[in-house]
Amino acid sequence: MGESTENNILEQYRNTSGKLRKRFLRKPNVTEACESFTTLAKQCESLELPAYAGLCWIAAARCEGSLLNNTGETSSLVQSARQFFKAEENDFNLGCSSVSGEYLQAGLSCYAHAATRYPEGCIIPIGLDLEIVDFLKCIDRSEFVHSYLNDAVELSKGGCDTYKHCLELLASHFIDIGDYLAALQTLLEIAKLLQILPLNGARCEALLNCEIICVFLLLILRPSAQKLSSDLTKILEKYTWGDENDPSLKVSKMSAELFLLLQSLVTICQSVDTSGLVDLEADFWPWLSKQQKELLRTLVKNYYHCICLLVHYPPNFLYRVFI
Repeated sequence: MGESTENNILEQYRNTSGKLRKRFLRKPNVTEACESFTTLAKQCESLELPAYAGLCWIAAARCEGSLLNNTGETSSLVQSARQFFKAEENDFNLGCSSVSGEYLQAGLSCYAHAATRYPEGCIIPIGLDLEIVDFLKCIDRSEFVHSYLNDAVELSKGGCDTYKHCLELLASHFIDIGDYLAALQTLLEIAKLLQILPLNGARCEALLNCEIICVFLLLILRPSAQKLSSDLTKILEKYTWGDENDPSLKVSKMSAELFLLLQSLVTICQSVDTSGLVDLEADFWPWLSKQQKELLRTLVKNYYHCICLLVHYPPNFLYRVFI
């Protein structure tokens, strides 16, 4: 984009801003200025100048605010945030992101300002939080994700399915960063929520997902029996002493085949000889989602050292080490 084009845009911005200055016996035409800023913002978008577009949308939002047009102000703020995010993403893709992250901070500030303009109980701020989360993941800034997911969870407590969805995203985030204990607690919260709601296909599927991931996480963490809560103890007991007729498994519509696979997994992981895990992993594959497969891969890797030790050490030594 030529320098002359950018200078022309800045000149138009300055001229429009100048018209808003108060003059003696003359009231500024805010409506006209708002339309000019909006037109200029759209022009910047078409010219792929997102940072300039973001500035113009902010100016339009100020005009809308002075006109007491709450809807127009909020819409302009969100548009501004998205354009600043686009500018940040462009820099990220080019490998030249700013250390200070001014575009990112400007976008987050616009989103925060927009969120305050919605009435209490409105679900749109939840969507804005999740929009921010998706963007932060795209630019590898996961250190900020947790706070926005927490905010979405808090805002969504009034709506069951929205609350469940936000909790699922929070649990996935904990898994992604390796905080398996926090993920377990979040999954238990989801399961408790689902147990008091009328079940449908999507909720049964969510329950089944919670069950599978909880089993995998427990086997990865290998907590001592004394550190296990009663809820977590019951999960493992299903696959140690129970059968596929367990009421909680019927609610999640777990198949007999999947139950047997989980039972085999728990049995192998609680034994000294874990050499059968690799073959069992292959049997699991058709039943699992991408995230579940990644956790199972982590589980097998964690137990792989046991297989290696079996080759080099006698059983009585391993018994002392692992039991």
